[in-house]
Amino acid sequence: MSSQSDREARKNRRVARRETAERQSKRRRQLTVVGAISVAVIIALALIIIPRLGKDGMGEIKAADASAAGLPSNGNVLGNPSAPVKVVEWGNYQCPFCGIFARETQDQLINDYVKTGKATFEFRNFAFNGQESYDSAAAALCAKDQGKFWEYHDTLYLNQHGENQGAFTRDRLKQMAKTVGLDTDKFNQCLDNNTYASQVKVEQNDALNAGAKGTPTFAVNGQIIAYNGYGSLKTAIDNALGQ
Repeated sequence: MSSQSDREARKNRRVARRETAERQSKRRRQLTVVGAISVAVIIALALIIIPRLGKDGMGEIKAADASAAGLPSNGNVLGNPSAPVKVVEWGNYQCPFCGIFARETQDQLINDYVKTGKATFEFRNFAFNGQESYDSAAAALCAKDQGKFWEYHDTLYLNQHGENQGAFTRDRLKQMAKTVGLDTDKFNQCLDNNTYASQVKVEQNDALNAGAKGTPTFAVNGQIIAYNGYGSLKTAIDNALGQ
């Protein structure tokens, strides 16, 4: 009996090992298939995405909609100069929150208050986090020389790509100038000669002296507000209008 039991036990162990080996083999085949599919998907995505990227990996330059088109402007000040409320933003072209405001909220401010003649909107540079911040700020001032500050301003924010990651290299800033229709010879000379480098630093100091502690910082009729989305800015403007 004992010998028969041992044979049965050995047989059962062999069957168990064979079944385990088969399950492991099946599992390996499944993983191989999944891996192959994953690699295929990655390759397919790469074939789709890579051609869309520029040589620098930042993608093609996108032109912003001309939200300020047709509105009176004086350089970096948008709107009727006789408007009773003056709204100022201290911003940084690499600041992601400034980018969100420019892309998602600025049009609302323009439609509600600038187009209606109730307020002007002025952008001032508060560049502080790296060379790309300084260069993009200077580039916008070069664009201002040609009367296209706001087109260039909006295009900068539309082409954000992280901080100091190459989105605002001088080559790309020059490409943006071409995209918005600037005289590129004049623009390139302005940028290459560091024409506005000192002014960017002056505006940075002015922002600090005014009490700006980060970006974006907003002031309504000279008073810095506690900005917390468009609602807070709208309340401050309405209060200044006596509404």
